[in-house]
Amino acid sequence: MDIFEGKSIKRLLIVEDNEVLCHFLQKSLQHDGYEVEALLTGELIPKVMERNCIHLVVLDIVLPGKDGMYWLKWMKQYYPIIPVVIMSAKVQPDDRLLGLEAGASDYLTKPFHDRELLIKVNRLLKRANDEPHEHVLHMGDITVNTVDNCVQKGNKVVTLTKLECKILQLFYMNVGIPLSRDELMQQTMGIVYSPPNRSIDTHINRLRNKIEDAPSNPVHIRTVRGKGYCFYIKQ
Repeated sequence: MDIFEGKSIKRLLIVEDNEVLCHFLQKSLQHDGYEVEALLTGELIPKVMERNCIHLVVLDIVLPGKDGMYWLKWMKQYYPIIPVVIMSAKVQPDDRLLGLEAGASDYLTKPFHDRELLIKVNRLLKRANDEPHEHVLHMGDITVNTVDNCVQKGNKVVTLTKLECKILQLFYMNVGIPLSRDELMQQTMGIVYSPPNRSIDTHINRLRNKIEDAPSNPVHIRTVRGKGYCFYIKQ
């Protein structure tokens, strides 16, 4: 189903750690008829995206914790057809190019006029349905199809659950980087990990059974003691 079908009012997400600017942009876009969610940190993006139908994201680069570039890449993995407008005080041409190369639909250099943002939002929403997106991830000897939710290894194709596919997408973004259970649950399910809840371990074990030659001695998804899990590409 098309995400814009039957939607007369578009919902936007602003992520900006400057509270005054964030509130100003929210009110400005609401005045022009949009529903606007506003966040001061990127850590809550997965929760908002999971629970709401967001049509466009306005994202600051400099954020506490993981920066805007990380969350831009995250959104291009999980919500590739949703346009993202980057806001940044960085004015070097290379900074703009890095944002566009990472998947941003447009780039605004601070300070900017709120009407300029509105013009870009209107234009991007009109063309959002026509933009192609990559849905095949190559992770060494396995290939993940994020549309059909399946993984291929050699001649074998195995169906994934939606959550298993999300976990592999997150690993794809963080190859060789350990991810805690908290990060895995927050960025794939939008919920904060609770120590008594070890359900993520169950999903990891099921994934290992689907992609590992020897699930009890995994090559790809390895446990990192005291940290969580890490994905390695087979050499």
